[in-house]
Amino acid sequence: MIESLVRWECPSVHYTVEPIGLKIPLELTDESNYNRFEEKNVLFRCMSSSLFSFVSWVRQRDLHILTVGKYTYTTDQRFTSIHLENSDDWTLEIRDSRKRDSGVYECQVSTEPKMSLAIQLNIIVVEAYISEGPVLYIKSGSPVNLTCHVKDQVGTVFLFWYHNGRVLDVDEKKHRGIDVFTEFGPTTISRLFIAKAKLSDSGNYSCQPSYAEPANITLQVLNGEKPAAMQHGRQNTGFTTAACFPMVVLLSFALLM
Repeated sequence: MIESLVRWECPSVHYTVEPIGLKIPLELTDESNYNRFEEKNVLFRCMSSSLFSFVSWVRQRDLHILTVGKYTYTTDQRFTSIHLENSDDWTLEIRDSRKRDSGVYECQVSTEPKMSLAIQLNIIVVEAYISEGPVLYIKSGSPVNLTCHVKDQVGTVFLFWYHNGRVLDVDEKKHRGIDVFTEFGPTTISRLFIAKAKLSDSGNYSCQPSYAEPANITLQVLNGEKPAAMQHGRQNTGFTTAACFPMVVLLSFALLM
């Protein structure tokens, strides 16, 4: 039996790689399942014996042949075949992975009988939102509570809060009297608390979890007065109600006649 192993490396922190095994001649191995985050790059790398000329990668959901040897056969430019000359490595790269990329991929060797290895790829979409958003008005001196919810299936690795693009680190939070409490789990909840809001606390706040887009909220700290937009909204509402009142009276009078 000639033995060939699938080898994996991580040339960049932007890539996600996984180990799989391949034997030649091949007995179909148990299907493997991998969870990966959306928008991250994925590398599937097969190492085949030099006795075989090339390796193909096939997407099972539509039986689309993605690569044959070093050539790529798809119009989706996120998929690329990578092969170094005089190397036994055959790599399928998926850049900027999307939810639709989830499914089974096969590394195949052109032999009789056919030999292949199936890999299940699960792309996870992590969603974050701030329940008080998108805009919060607070009177100066009042407490502020911002609550960020992160829903995912594997658990968030880390989470940071930003104010106007600047990370709220330990020193910054201590200096400004800000407390952050985070509970990690299937739904991670992080609470940012300001005991007494100051005008300087106004601005954009972002909750940035690992492997997800940030959630944002605009905080407006007011010095006693109400925001003009809210005042304008009430005036419009009152005007609309008053304007409709005569029409209702006239209509009722006409019906009575």
